[in-house]
Amino acid sequence: MNILITGTRTGVGKYLAEHFLESGHQVIGCSRRPSSIEHPKYHHHQIDLSEISQVKRMFREVRHEHGYLDALINNAGTSTMNHFMTTPDETARRIFDLNFFGVLNSCREAVKLLRKSREPSTAILNISTVAVPWALEGHLVYTASKRAVEQLVWVMSKELAGFDIRVNALGLPPVRTVLTRTVSQSKIDALVERQAIRRMCTMPDILGPVEFLIGRQSAFVTGETVMLGGVR
Repeated sequence: MNILITGTRTGVGKYLAEHFLESGHQVIGCSRRPSSIEHPKYHHHQIDLSEISQVKRMFREVRHEHGYLDALINNAGTSTMNHFMTTPDETARRIFDLNFFGVLNSCREAVKLLRKSREPSTAILNISTVAVPWALEGHLVYTASKRAVEQLVWVMSKELAGFDIRVNALGLPPVRTVLTRTVSQSKIDALVERQAIRRMCTMPDILGPVEFLIGRQSAFVTGETVMLGGVR
């Protein structure tokens, strides 16, 4: 498979990229900074996903180098913890530019390449968060941007069904990444206690659902947001 994963320099994106590379797939990744992955089947693009011109340039290069995509995983995202009354306008717009518009524009460009795949059903998978159903205080802009992504999943899944392109989302509970590194342990513990499965999410916990949602096993699954950890 040809798989494009955004945000592959660290965390979940890097873990997924390295796994799929070890499994023999071609992986195209991107981040704002240089690549942290060295592999003959890995192709990196250093871009800012919030800039549509750079997104279009990346997908043009992918088309020239690879010709098609079988799956897109929109993993890149950013967050900040602050009361909405004291969140600067530029911060709010920066979060939406990456978390929502970066996803929207990547999907729009990827569809042109997913339609060229030989797979009977191709996939777009967007990463969301349990902060949406939990409506976490201090994360209004972040959760709003991710709720917008989940709405994108619902509508886009209908609009792309005729092209045999499935669109789903995966909601992650607390997991050790750059985004959670600055959160206090007491707050992490409180969030974990709200899960049915009361432990931190690990990278292997994420891998199985990702493989399912972009693979042939989920050929009849679209428009869904799957929350990990037993979140209600």
